[in-house]
Amino acid sequence: MQTRSGHGNNFDLIRLAAALVVVVSHAYALQIGYAGVSGSAPLLLVGYTALAALFTISGLLIPQSWLAQPEAGRFFWKRSLRVFPGLVAAILFTLFVIGPIATTLSPNEYFSTLFSGAIATLPFFEDGSALGLFIANPVSFVNASLWTIPVEFTMYILVAVLGLLGLLRKKHALLLLIAANVLLWMALYHDPGLSKVRFTLYFLIGAYLSIHHPHLRYDGMTALLLALALVAAAGTPAFSFLALIAVPYIVLWFAALPVPAFNRVGDRGDFSYGVYIYAYPIQQTIVLFLGTGIPLWLFCALSVAVTFPLAYVSWNFIEKRALGLKQMNLESVKRRFFYWIDAFY
Repeated sequence: MQTRSGHGNNFDLIRLAAALVVVVSHAYALQIGYAGVSGSAPLLLVGYTALAALFTISGLLIPQSWLAQPEAGRFFWKRSLRVFPGLVAAILFTLFVIGPIATTLSPNEYFSTLFSGAIATLPFFEDGSALGLFIANPVSFVNASLWTIPVEFTMYILVAVLGLLGLLRKKHALLLLIAANVLLWMALYHDPGLSKVRFTLYFLIGAYLSIHHPHLRYDGMTALLLALALVAAAGTPAFSFLALIAVPYIVLWFAALPVPAFNRVGDRGDFSYGVYIYAYPIQQTIVLFLGTGIPLWLFCALSVAVTFPLAYVSWNFIEKRALGLKQMNLESVKRRFFYWIDAFY
């Protein structure tokens, strides 16, 4: 994506806004329970669109990272530094700060279960009943937001494989993958696991536009018409298919707007990832202690008020410091790693 000279882009703003919209969408679902929520509920559709925007941006930027430095080891080192330090900290915070105050188990039972290793067999975003977490809530998931992390990392692997095979710059390779994904989506349209398929489409579309059409310009009127069409299609099967066109177009149009205030949103840090990975367990804890009767606006306000400081700390003390290691010599990292392994044993 090439923007006009003289300004940056607005990806940081879009990511942060999308993460906050996901928080609002989850607030609605967590008060009612997934069983009672219609898939066409406006707030869920808005949350779907926000998540689609996040995958689109990832598709736009991650392949560029490979093309700038096409080395598998370096690529996965950088991707791991962006994903795992913040993620591990969020999981530890949930298990050792939220867990002890939210569990229905006694402290001895909770930590015995936690350290027994049994919890390692559960995907962390699934049912928290093994640890006595959020059993009384309408939803018992610990952190359902984390399902996107393995999907996202799978797309990183795909980018690396395509890069190593020399296919990333081949227009038809990405087009074939997009077409195959659409066909798979249509075949699994009523399958509960559909979400994993449909969101990878946004990544692939973003990658295709970023690599093969970097000079396209996006028109504000067209973006508005697509947004209106998306609203009109809400609640119909056409919404999901129209979103494949509308979301990437609107994201790219907005990202290129030459508005200095928008461009500077990321100057103080990229808090979107921290908001995304901390909000769900925070919201579950709010539901646990305050119940489902609080007004939705208050629930959203409390969710953001508690989550944002954690995202700020995560960025400034974990994520940013980890990213500072991007250019570290990998051989030095390996030697240091094996040195500590030998020292431990």
